[in-house]
Order: sequence, then C-alpha cells, then structure tokens
Amino acid sequence: MNATSPPKPPAARLLAPPWWVAPAALTVTAALAGVWGYRSSPLADASAWLAMPYAVPAALVAASWRQPSHPHSKNRSLILGGVGALVALVYAHLATFTLYVVAFVLWAFQGGG
Repeated sequence: MNATSPPKPPAARLLAPPWWVAPAALTVTAALAGVWGYRSSPLADASAWLAMPYAVPAALVAASWRQPSHPHSKNRSLILGGVGALVALVYAHLATFTLYVVAFVLWAFQGGG
C-alpha cells in the first residue's frame, strides 16, 4: 500500500503572492527613478533625443513582466527589473558626465590660431 498524507485544507496552505506584484512595483520605481534622474540633471533643458536611451531601462523592466516558469527565472526577472530601475536613475547623470568629458576633450585638443 502507498501511504500518503492527507491533503491540507485550503486555509492551511500559504498563499503565494501574485507574480505580477514585483514587476508592477519595479515599473513604477523605474518610471519615478527616470523622471527624478532626468529632472535633477542639466539635461532637462536639452533636446528630446537625449531621452532615447531610456528605452534600455524600459526594456529591462519589461523583461521582468514575463511570467516565471521556475523559481530561478523569477529571481532573474526581478534582477532585470531592479537593474532597469537603477539604470533609469543614473542614466541622465552618466550622460551629463559623458557630454562634459567630450566637451572638455574637444576644448583641450582644439587647434589654436
């Protein structure tokens, strides 16, 4: 005979949180981080094409919306979403720093007279 334990009643089982809660929170976090990072940098008055690289963090956060099939893929999607939120936060400041370095190098190596 095969001895198995009786199934637990539904109230005794722990309810797993819905899978979409973390990606939704990361989406809101990335959007707020992008807005805050962009508004706190001197790029806020620049042309709109400088906002194009925000597609990369948006793609990373969008990848976190894929429904996990394994526990490892859930962790991977949360890491992707977190990295996307971080990139959205630091992109404007990194772009400002890069533009300042390029301007300084062009100024330093320009030919005189």
